[in-house]
Amino acid sequence: MKDLSAFNVTHFPSGKQNVAIIDSISALAIVPGGSVYAQNIIESQSTANTQNVSDFTSALQLVYPAYSVNPSSKSPGGAEFYASPLNLSDAKNVTMEYSVYFPVDFDWVKGGKLPGLYGGHTGCSGGAAAEDCFSTRLMWRQGGAGELYLYAPKRKQTNALCSDPQSVCDAEYGLSIGRGSFHYSTGKWTTLRQDVVLNTPGKQDGAFALFVNGMQAIKRTDIFYRDAPQQKKKPKSKTFSNSLTTFFGGHGDGWATPKQQYTWFKDFAITRNF
Repeated sequence: MKDLSAFNVTHFPSGKQNVAIIDSISALAIVPGGSVYAQNIIESQSTANTQNVSDFTSALQLVYPAYSVNPSSKSPGGAEFYASPLNLSDAKNVTMEYSVYFPVDFDWVKGGKLPGLYGGHTGCSGGAAAEDCFSTRLMWRQGGAGELYLYAPKRKQTNALCSDPQSVCDAEYGLSIGRGSFHYSTGKWTTLRQDVVLNTPGKQDGAFALFVNGMQAIKRTDIFYRDAPQQKKKPKSKTFSNSLTTFFGGHGDGWATPKQQYTWFKDFAITRNF
């Protein structure tokens, strides 16, 4: 992989300067922790009906400059871009997979975002009402605790979704689902797979499952992703695409990384199940 063409990038609002493609082990020599990373590169396996967009000799390197935080801040770090490597226009059930590598000295600070799926339109984040969109990005918290960071119509979720003791539903921003149900590794790869099944329009029967290193960490079958179309109005699309987003934050300087840091991503794959 020499560029991002296999991702079919549709919008790149932030962080192009923070993305690099590492296509050889020697290219890692100048990167802190790079020698450890190089030893852990393994060949990815392709499967039927799956579009792999990185191979064993290449990975995406993301840099978070010192004191950087989310893309809307004065000091943006990481990157945000949207991609459509497969036609998911009529999909109802989609799987997204990738692996992420955090160095052994990674400072988690308060937390940060990781890639996930989205539907409806871009920008389903940053305090959006999410009445006509959804996103299923992941997040790390202090100490590497993991979660689903869900944007979806907040007022139409089940009481059970937010009353779960591992969930924190923020009225202003996203819904923190399954916080601490798993932890990201440092010094080795964490493999992530999320399965998203859209709800019957207007019903609370959408599904989300997250597998971490092959073990199920989160499972919900009561998510409201999309509403029923209103009469005399053209229904708004809730089709899938990919949000490849990673940065520190949260909002405010308290979320900023105190030093320049790196992560690496590989083995991105999207599967249209039906």
